[in-house]
Amino acid sequence: MARSEAYRRGEAALKAGAYDEARKHFRSDEEARGTSADSAARLQAAEAKLKSGDVPGAAASFEVVLDRNPATAEAYAGLARLALATGQLDAAKVHAMACVRLAPMLGLGWTLVGLVHETVGEGGLALEALKKGAELGPTNFLCQLNYGRLLAQQGRSREAVVALQTAAALEPSNPDAPRFLGMAYHEAKQFRLALKAFEKAKDLAPKRVDAWATLGDVLFELKEFQAAREVLDRGLSTCGDHPALLEKALAATMMLDDVPGAIGYLERELAVAPDHEQAWLNLAHLAVLQKDGEKAERVLKALLEKNPKQWEAHFTLGNLYGAVPHAAKAEAAYRKAIELNPSSFKPLLNLATLFIEGAEPKQHAEAVTLLERARVLAPADEWRVPYNLALAQVRLGKKEQARALAEKLGAQVPQGHPLHGEVVKLAKNLGA
Repeated sequence: MARSEAYRRGEAALKAGAYDEARKHFRSDEEARGTSADSAARLQAAEAKLKSGDVPGAAASFEVVLDRNPATAEAYAGLARLALATGQLDAAKVHAMACVRLAPMLGLGWTLVGLVHETVGEGGLALEALKKGAELGPTNFLCQLNYGRLLAQQGRSREAVVALQTAAALEPSNPDAPRFLGMAYHEAKQFRLALKAFEKAKDLAPKRVDAWATLGDVLFELKEFQAAREVLDRGLSTCGDHPALLEKALAATMMLDDVPGAIGYLERELAVAPDHEQAWLNLAHLAVLQKDGEKAERVLKALLEKNPKQWEAHFTLGNLYGAVPHAAKAEAAYRKAIELNPSSFKPLLNLATLFIEGAEPKQHAEAVTLLERARVLAPADEWRVPYNLALAQVRLGKKEQARALAEKLGAQVPQGHPLHGEVVKLAKNLGA
């Protein structure tokens, strides 16, 4: 398309950094061509497309406007937002800087520069730019929201509340402002205000899982477990069986000592997230609490069908078989767990305990070997390992070694610890 003299002068002024002059020439060109009104309409349409998630449509509209008038700062701002949303950081930086060069008093441009800095981890520069954006854009929702959000994330909750309250007033129907306002209140330990804000965010966006999840988190933190469970149940009814909501409902239910209810949440979670291995393990543990060993075994075997190398499933099966008791099955399960995870002390300890309880001297000797390995791997305050090692030495007739270990343990295990009395008793029985 042939360019007019006004357009060519605008391009020259733009390259020279004479932005006011460039805008004047491009505006003159648009007026002569009769595209001014259409360009303004395209900017509005692009904003609407951007909000609705129509990235290609918004980008096309912004590009048309820039082709007509390369000095349109608002179009660069729109392209910067699109680039940020799609992870194109280099493009976002170019467009944001073009915006602030063309319109240094446009708050949104500085906000976008701040978002680019934040995305690449430059927190100090980000806050500085976002602050300038908020100062220059007192009536711009995005300027106030992002400044308040970053202040809250950096622990400056009092300042954050002011900006976020402004954002909430600017767009009362937008759920992001009350959500971040709730986070700011939470950071300031103003939990009731946080709950009120999160409730608002949830009401504005009832289909957003994170709104229900955050509300449940705060109620849980306040130890209002029944209220948390009820909120999360409403969220599940609204959003469907989402794993995050089911996990949080499970946690609240466990605090209420409702094991059957917890089992119900886990079974629902596994129906939508069958590869969540920890959920299978948790379900097995809860089945054991319900004294339903058959169900626990079925659950663990189902997990092992999915992942035969899941060492915790083998370990838990060993515990299950050891309680029956079914020593041979327990031994096989523990050995498999040790093979799959030789760095864990737990299967070593439990297999050794199984052997100590048996009658064969050969197993007593292996128990000592297993416990010596476990001793290297276990935390320093895991007193069961050396205590069981003393018991294994007793079974082998090595009472002097057992007594020395028991005496040492007696000085190490704190009074009030569940094992302290057993250690003292063992030392006394050995003549210490």
